[in-house]
Amino acid sequence: MVDCQLYDLSKIPNDVRVRIINYVMEQRRVKARDLGVTLNLISMIRSGKRRVTEDLLCRAMAYLSPDELAKLLGQVPEVEPASVNDIIRVIVRARADPEFRDLLLSYMERYLGDYIRSVGRQWVVSKEDIEAFIKAKKLRGVSEKTIRTEVKYIERTLAEMDWVLSPENIREYLASLKEDNEDYVLKHTTYSLKSFLKEVLKPRDPGLFSLLYNSFTVFRPKNHSKTKLPTIEELRQILQRIESIEAKTYFIILAETGLRPGEPFLVTMDDVDLEHGMLRIGKVTETKRAFIAFLRQETLDFIKREYLPRRERFLGSIENAWRATPWMSDEAIARAKSKFLPFDQSRLRREIKEAAKQVLNRDFELYELRKFFATWMISRGVPESIVNTLQGRAPPTEYRVLIEHYWSPRHEELRNWYLSHAPCLLC
Repeated sequence: MVDCQLYDLSKIPNDVRVRIINYVMEQRRVKARDLGVTLNLISMIRSGKRRVTEDLLCRAMAYLSPDELAKLLGQVPEVEPASVNDIIRVIVRARADPEFRDLLLSYMERYLGDYIRSVGRQWVVSKEDIEAFIKAKKLRGVSEKTIRTEVKYIERTLAEMDWVLSPENIREYLASLKEDNEDYVLKHTTYSLKSFLKEVLKPRDPGLFSLLYNSFTVFRPKNHSKTKLPTIEELRQILQRIESIEAKTYFIILAETGLRPGEPFLVTMDDVDLEHGMLRIGKVTETKRAFIAFLRQETLDFIKREYLPRRERFLGSIENAWRATPWMSDEAIARAKSKFLPFDQSRLRREIKEAAKQVLNRDFELYELRKFFATWMISRGVPESIVNTLQGRAPPTEYRVLIEHYWSPRHEELRNWYLSHAPCLLC
């Protein structure tokens, strides 16, 4: 529910306040006594004879969800402005006043808990960290050749993850190496990454070190353990349990396209072709090539009807907060607004995993959706070369056609294979 203390209520006009009162009474079945007023007073307020006070507005807003509030207002009300000096004053008082500190921590847990826990689960690596690793290895007497080899695998891994290490990112990258039969690379990557964590992160943050270090094991090629992939019916059950529209959209795209979990977040609105039902990924790295993904008509309808309005509401509500953030430049805000999925990636992943655990009764990795897609398509007679092209495993001669032409006969051929055989969660 909405906490009015986070917003500047003075900027909400009285006619909108009356709209909120009417909504909670008619749709939420809230009584006058629940709002702390008499029937006579609420009648005068609803007829326009009395003004809605901020105290009454605050009590009414407590019955609304953020989405309901955004719908009633057209956007979420402007957040009460605060400066860096305000933050410093709060921190100084919290250090000196235990009671105030407890209050601050309770508010942070209530309103920023997900963000704080998300930050606490990842490490943004810098070039200085690489230099510290090299120095530590030299002090241990490790040969220059061994150091160069380990640094090569570490930097390759970090480049794929935008230099941010988290348990999910690490596992998904390692899964991609395994899928591409890069057993030798996988073995040396896991060994080098564990060495890097132990030398650099462990002395600084033992808790985060333990979380990242234990999120994967050193790969040994003889290990052939496999997890049973979910069925299409189980995926539909998971979809039903996912709460937010944005997480549902992300889940559908992964299951129905077989993209790598990070690739949908590379897509901008300019990359979305609703006419042809196509997403242009445009990603090229040393080991990965994914240029396009197709969408079924049912998914396109869902995106137009449910997701795009939700995306617009979110951007309308968050832009003021972005502009109030000193480190968000106009260029960074424009880049964030251009994203097809401008939402926090870790939250969407968490929503999906929580829903999946309720259905599968086990931990679920998003990379399983990529394996599910490949297995589904091949079991229905789709040539492996087609599946490899759709999933970004095609050779250079194949994907060059896809990137050099906006729409070609090859695109049409791939789309026909896709529409005839791809899994459908909304059917």
